[in-house]
Amino acid sequence: MQTSPEIDVADALQKVLGGQTLAALTHIPQQQLEAVYAQACYFVDREDFDSALDGLLYLVMHDPQDFRFQFGYALCLHQLGSVTEAARHYGLAYMLDASDAGCAYRLGECHESLGDAEAAAEAFRTAISLCSLPDAAPGLRVLAETGLDRLNG
Repeated sequence: MQTSPEIDVADALQKVLGGQTLAALTHIPQQQLEAVYAQACYFVDREDFDSALDGLLYLVMHDPQDFRFQFGYALCLHQLGSVTEAARHYGLAYMLDASDAGCAYRLGECHESLGDAEAAAEAFRTAISLCSLPDAAPGLRVLAETGLDRLNG
């Protein structure tokens, strides 16, 4: 019978607190993470958020510092009705890339759903501002403006 290698918990915790990911600690190659992400994207593109969720959770657990993983996980949670959890992960994603207008917009949607009009308005205004960046999705500005109008209704 094969036994698992001894783990120095204090050393592992120090590495994680120092910014090392679980994927790095457990020697999961980046290409494996990318394969899981590709499969999750396949499901998301087909709006099968339930099927994408487990893969994205795996990615968030193993590399929480990747914006794509946080945003994808948040998107699935959001679409499946777990708005509070989605807002947390959109917030984490936004901390990783504060230039993403789509993330700011989705965060605004969550805050609006949760009844926090002030936070929603701030997120929608941020999304509108970020839409001036070259990578902003076309049409996102109109969606954010519409969200802001709903709040000011």
